Amino acid sequence: MNKFYSLFIVGSLLVTFGCNSHSSHNQSDSQNENAHKEQHADCSHAHWSYEGEEGPENWKDICPGYSACGGNSQAPINIITSDATSNDSLFKLTTEYNTSNVSVVNNGHTVQFNVSGENYLMIGEKKYKLLQFHYHALSEHKINDAHSPIEVHFVHKNNDTDFAVLGFMFKEGKEYDLFSKYLTQFPTEKGDFVSEDVIDLKELIPSNLSYYNYSGSLTTPPCSEVVNWYVLQTPQEASAEQITEFSKILHNNYRPTKPLNERKVFSYTE
Repeated sequence: MNKFYSLFIVGSLLVTFGCNSHSSHNQSDSQNENAHKEQHADCSHAHWSYEGEEGPENWKDICPGYSACGGNSQAPINIITSDATSNDSLFKLTTEYNTSNVSVVNNGHTVQFNVSGENYLMIGEKKYKLLQFHYHALSEHKINDAHSPIEVHFVHKNNDTDFAVLGFMFKEGKEYDLFSKYLTQFPTEKGDFVSEDVIDLKELIPSNLSYYNYSGSLTTPPCSEVVNWYVLQTPQEASAEQITEFSKILHNNYRPTKPLNERKVFSYTE
């Protein structure tokens, strides 16, 4: 009887352990499946904005595919220059920019130039293709707690999980040549402007490419945390009139800064 009873107890424990282990695996599989569904959810019909119930604080809840907007490595941030540290592993930025046709679109969130041709940003031996550049007003990043009137983002891609965004600010000064030529053509609402004109992309960016670097995200939904940010220390200039007119088109299209959390900001000086 005792021997039979002992075998019964051992058998019961094995069944119980097996059930619990199976339950644990099912729970883990379910969590992974939910995470996969969130990451690949179709949000093409979701509507977001920069204010109200569909504004930045609620982006993460608008669509499961936007859940990353509530992550811990989000952009933009407030860059405190005295806290940025030099890092010997950082590379000089090399822009292999050429020319592009003029293709401007107002998508309801920003004014964006879609870039044609083969244009790249080299970071060490890694090559990132330039896809487009677009504008925000006020700036999305703050420098020492202060916004700039306009910020532009040059978006580059190495692969689906490796983007490099080159951002820089504008300050009031002399006229900016690109704005002088095309500001009156920028669509003031959803629409596009296409021209056979060719622009020299290298002329659009500062000559000094010293930068602040941190790991972050896209600043618009889906807010994917796949971006290495390179925020240039040198701004470009635009006239007071240009800044005023462009800001009217952009309608405060900036995301408020997000906590740095455990991340660090590094600096590189040419």
